[in-house]
Amino acid sequence: MRETVLKWGSQSTTWLYLLLAYPVIDYVLRKILPIPVVSSFWDEALLIILMAFTFGAFLQTNRTMPGIKHLLSAFFVLGLALMVTDMANWEASVEGFRSVYQYIIAFLMGFYLLKSADDLDKFLKGVALIGFFAAVVGVLQVVIGVKTPESWVQEGEAITTRAFSFVTSPNVLGSYMALIAPVAAGLFMKATSRKEKWVWVLVTLTTLLALLLTGSRGAWFALAFALFICFYIWNKRIAGYLVLAGVIGLVALFFVPESVPMVGTVKNRIFTLFTPEYFESSSQGGRVGRWGEAYDKMRIEPLFGVGLGHHGGAVASRHFGTIYSDSYFFKSLAEYGLIGIILLVSLVVSMLKYGAGLVRKLQGSPHFFSVLGLFGGLIAVATHNLVENIFEVPFMALYFWLFGGFLCALYVDQTQDKRW
Repeated sequence: MRETVLKWGSQSTTWLYLLLAYPVIDYVLRKILPIPVVSSFWDEALLIILMAFTFGAFLQTNRTMPGIKHLLSAFFVLGLALMVTDMANWEASVEGFRSVYQYIIAFLMGFYLLKSADDLDKFLKGVALIGFFAAVVGVLQVVIGVKTPESWVQEGEAITTRAFSFVTSPNVLGSYMALIAPVAAGLFMKATSRKEKWVWVLVTLTTLLALLLTGSRGAWFALAFALFICFYIWNKRIAGYLVLAGVIGLVALFFVPESVPMVGTVKNRIFTLFTPEYFESSSQGGRVGRWGEAYDKMRIEPLFGVGLGHHGGAVASRHFGTIYSDSYFFKSLAEYGLIGIILLVSLVVSMLKYGAGLVRKLQGSPHFFSVLGLFGGLIAVATHNLVENIFEVPFMALYFWLFGGFLCALYVDQTQDKRW
């Protein structure tokens, strides 16, 4: 038994699976079985262990990080500079730095610890099954009528029950499902046995249902955009049909009575976006108003922003009483200024660019659909951050950067003519 435990503990894949189970482990340790100290610092300990494995892999591997390393280095240097130049608010600056860069290091873990495309498929199956569990919990919440906290229900909306599972909020669950659904769909397309296909079609449909029940419009639109990109890469004709079907669906939805179960709720959520009342309320105290506040903060310090942890996120809320920006990129615009937001957006776009390159290189290979599904999920999460602070959620940030590192690693391997 002892030898088995030591063997598992000596393998980086064991700790990576624990990282993929982050939302479940964190919920259990914080809400069900709270253990002093352990509940608060287990994730930091896990990241330290994985960084030790990453350093060892860095010393042993022949895999060379591509040009994204320059953006990563510049972004880290900027963060350090912003942290040390605001000594008056040192605690907030340090916490703000940690809230961003502690999770970006997962990119390095993904890049150096992934061994092969087969291992990626195993990790995708693990994260998809964990996401399926979260989806089931979310669906059951709606079925049994768990009331959504009022802070997540907009005044005047018909919906009063939104799925949120055990991951903080409906919007976070929506982003989570927008990541998992394409991954599960890709695994379905890749599966060769009928039994395995039934498993992944169940996971796909359940996560899509959970996404629908979150009522998260940002996640809906983000997934729709990601699916269009994926279909465009795979088959441009199908992508065109998808757009046509979407337009027809929206027109048909407009004429559906709001009294129709579920469909009427979706209609209410979507079409209230285009009412004068919504725009007015959003401008005064909602998203549009908060984006304007973030922009005004940037105007005060256009190049370097107001400082890490100083606006629009959890750290700023604790230290300065500011409200969330409801957009990670607007939050970053206020805190980093123009230089920082350009680096951050360039980093995300560069990572997705390598992912797109990998997908194209894998056309015709057994791993094409699983990688395409992951690529679509990452696009959905990145897009959703335009209207939500999704990267403020530890496990979502870790998933995004870890899997981005996986895609970059496989892109480098494929470029170096390695075979699957």
